[in-house]
Amino acid sequence: MDFSTLIGFLLGGSFLGFIEFLLRRYDSKNDRFSEIVKEMAEIRRDLLRVEEKGDKREAVASRVRILQFSDELQEGRKHSKDSFDQVLSDVTEYERYCESHPNFKNNQTQATVSYIKRNYEDRLERRDFV
Repeated sequence: MDFSTLIGFLLGGSFLGFIEFLLRRYDSKNDRFSEIVKEMAEIRRDLLRVEEKGDKREAVASRVRILQFSDELQEGRKHSKDSFDQVLSDVTEYERYCESHPNFKNNQTQATVSYIKRNYEDRLERRDFV
């Protein structure tokens, strides 16, 4: 075997070794990339759960404000038009949440909302907001 053949074998072997190194590194990076993608998907699911809990918590808080406002009206307390507008905004957000979440209990406010709206219309006609 002459010197040039020996050099050819060494370079060929080195080249194949280098290619093998690159392929292993590529596989390693793909594994890490796959792990990162999986972790990001888990984080996304967690964020969606947190957002859903926050939306539900806000819907419950709106329901509480609606019921409390109705109780105050029934006790004879007068409210400003701005207070009515705020509670009617709560009603809109609450009803929107209920429409998009059919399993959420909504039977607690239907009559109450009707009462608030009737009271609002009456006060609007009489112009006797506080």
